[in-house]
Amino acid sequence: MTMQATVMVRYNGYASKLNGDEGNCNGNTTVMGSNASKCNGNEGNCNGHACICNGNESKCNDNAMVMHNGNARNVMEMRVHVMSNDGYCYGKSFKMADKVPSKTKEVDDKGKVQILQLAVLSAIVLLLAVCIIILSVFLSRDKMEICDTGYTVLPRDYEHPSVFDGLTPGEYEAVKTYMFTKTNLSLVLASEGTPKNAYIFMIDLLLPPKDKVIEHLDNGMKQPERKALVVLFRGDLSTGLVEEYEVGPLSYPNYHRKVNPHPIPFNFRPMDDPEYGRLFEIITKACETLYPLLIESYGLAYHNCTSSKNCMQFYDVAPRGINDEERRSWFWGFRDVEGLYLHPLGLEIQIDHVHRTFSDWKILQIVYNGQKRASPELLIEDYKKGNIKKLKIPTPTPEQNLYSTYKRRGESEMKVPLQGPKLIEPDGHRYKIHGLHVTYMHWEFNINTKASTGVQLFDIKFQKERIAYELSFQEACVFYSGYGPAQGITNYYDVSWFIGAYINELVVGVDCPDTATFLDVDFFLKSENPFRIKKGICVFEEHASVPLRRHYASDFHGSYFFYGGLGDYRLVVRSIANVWNYDYIFDYIFHLNGAIEVQVYSTGYVQSAFPLDDELRYGSKMASFMMANIHQHLFHYKVDLDINGRSNMYSTLDISTETFKSPWYSNFNKTQFKFELNKKSTEEEANYKTANEARYDIFYNDQVENEFKNKRAYRILNHGRSPYLLSKSSETNAARWAKFPLAVSKYKDNEISSTSIYANNGPRNPVVDFEKFISDNETLKNEDLVAWVTLGVLHIPHTEDIPSTTTAGSQVRFFILPFNYFPECPSMSSPNAVHITPKGENGINLNTFGTSHKSNCVQKQNGPASYDGRLYDAN
Repeated sequence: MTMQATVMVRYNGYASKLNGDEGNCNGNTTVMGSNASKCNGNEGNCNGHACICNGNESKCNDNAMVMHNGNARNVMEMRVHVMSNDGYCYGKSFKMADKVPSKTKEVDDKGKVQILQLAVLSAIVLLLAVCIIILSVFLSRDKMEICDTGYTVLPRDYEHPSVFDGLTPGEYEAVKTYMFTKTNLSLVLASEGTPKNAYIFMIDLLLPPKDKVIEHLDNGMKQPERKALVVLFRGDLSTGLVEEYEVGPLSYPNYHRKVNPHPIPFNFRPMDDPEYGRLFEIITKACETLYPLLIESYGLAYHNCTSSKNCMQFYDVAPRGINDEERRSWFWGFRDVEGLYLHPLGLEIQIDHVHRTFSDWKILQIVYNGQKRASPELLIEDYKKGNIKKLKIPTPTPEQNLYSTYKRRGESEMKVPLQGPKLIEPDGHRYKIHGLHVTYMHWEFNINTKASTGVQLFDIKFQKERIAYELSFQEACVFYSGYGPAQGITNYYDVSWFIGAYINELVVGVDCPDTATFLDVDFFLKSENPFRIKKGICVFEEHASVPLRRHYASDFHGSYFFYGGLGDYRLVVRSIANVWNYDYIFDYIFHLNGAIEVQVYSTGYVQSAFPLDDELRYGSKMASFMMANIHQHLFHYKVDLDINGRSNMYSTLDISTETFKSPWYSNFNKTQFKFELNKKSTEEEANYKTANEARYDIFYNDQVENEFKNKRAYRILNHGRSPYLLSKSSETNAARWAKFPLAVSKYKDNEISSTSIYANNGPRNPVVDFEKFISDNETLKNEDLVAWVTLGVLHIPHTEDIPSTTTAGSQVRFFILPFNYFPECPSMSSPNAVHITPKGENGINLNTFGTSHKSNCVQKQNGPASYDGRLYDAN
């Protein structure tokens, strides 16, 4: 009889019993069998699985697990074969209960009993041997070294920041001190600010003109003086304004000058804590009046409740009115539970706060269950009289509101949770970070982070040649459809909500791999001191799990001539921003072939609406009292290419078809592709007369060619085009860039960004109108050119967006690709290539070009347990 069993060993002792016998392995435990095993006649149950003991035949199929401190742990497995007559037992692991009821069939033949006892004794002896082997493996594993850290990662030098580095805590403090003591602007602290005061709203880096930066970088000129941009709310003026000042030099500030060319209306200013504080006071007073309605309709309150139990929350939308002179914000109510975005209550309040005197702020209208009243008092009066259609949303049990949480639910794919694959760096980091300067293979670049727009990359070089001076995110918009008062007016410009400063700490092992390097970021925004977001950016190398290039050369006779391949190793710079319900993952990816990939993922929660009958035309009902409406995500990027210098051309290779009469065949015509070069001389030609979508967009220096007389160029390939259907809406005037999947303009120092922080509260007459960048019809011939790329996706929410949208299918991206720029693919220099040829009948000649494919180390793991998630004072 042959018995095959799987043995599991742990260092902590467990009771080990096998047919009444007990075996210990150096104080460790071998567990075999099942939790409760009964053999009654010829039949038994083994931990819920059939265990048949029929004469000399035994079968045990089980996937039981050993519990350690209440947690399922997988450990090393080995199979042991004990010779007997006939039968087998297989499974992952078995654990016997302390007491196993046994009912043995009487055997008259004592010889059979002795054979069985001998088999059991043999099994125990083998198990002892297995214990020793497994223990030695575990001990040797514990002695394995942690993988090397690799190339150096040095922290920022706050005493000597580079031209591109964000402001240091000391520079923030110097600017603030100067503004309070040297400007005579009568500033107050932000915490004391009112619409009648002057106070600092934001301090950020102000880059020098590009000419001076290039002189410093390329010609060794002295680094330009560092300067700051200071945004002030000037409620102290007779006509309130927003003012922007240049302050410098940061080493010792001694001057300030206004930089905004035109007055910025006070009504366009972004929201801040003092303004929100007063608005929520008004909402609190209204909810006190509506208390009976709130309790009866929702079982909730706003002022007299316990958080996450019976409270409601209010959030605002934008724009704040139907014209730019208004400041009338809609606030809508949600149940205060995890994922509250999916629990709308059908209660919406509009507040007029355009005046600079708090006492003049007032509620304009309130909507309950689709019914409008002018004030909370009128609403509660009609509610009590029965003159209004009442609403009753039951208080959900934990099971009912579970649909909005991130807590695991549903039948698991695995009985025993197993870890997924992880990255490993056998030789450590293959990139260097010195402060905010990154070097990877042939790449190098500098990182900066703005409070408004987030991560920017500067002076991007490949093989020591500058490809781009700047590559930066500009704006993210979400334009909604809807019927209800809040949903129906919603259009978001996320830079106005400071998407850059709302990047948050990244979770190790989820947001970024354990191998990543994490960078902190500092901001001075809506506060009195700079604050720090720890681990706000991650940098890591990964294998994309696909070859960058490969070929198998078949001989078509069952063998091959050669195989050649190279994995797509690439460096990723990642940040993730959360703007209320949505989370955006921003990636800059650097490939070994000289290509740059820019990608955005959308995840987080959909914005839900209360399912009024007329609302259902715009979306899908996804829960009993919730639906979500169609909307469009739009993203804008600036790509300041410098291809072989700043004197560049923009051309398209327009692809069309022709019918070709073959000279090689009689009476044969072939329809095929052709292309022709179309040079764009002006901004009008480039942006308004380029209708052919079948084209290549290339940028090059007209005086620089390769050895084959081709222009050494880079091209932009947009894989994220989305039809822009709202060009006639005045609410989208601040997003006129969305008309152009690719726009090209002549570089100007005063055209720094395609948007502004004032877009959401002044979208109809925007402070920055992108179309003016290209409508002046500047020449593009041999000029410093800037490309502007628009990505987008239309989203009709569906039930699989519960609890939140997944990244799969929601990503958009574009590429910056070499086009005749190199004599061959520059990845040919990579030592990670593999070349194989056949050797003899069964052998191979393997060439890895000096790179080992073995690993003798364990990757250091940090995982989510290192997460903090809080803001810190940057000083």
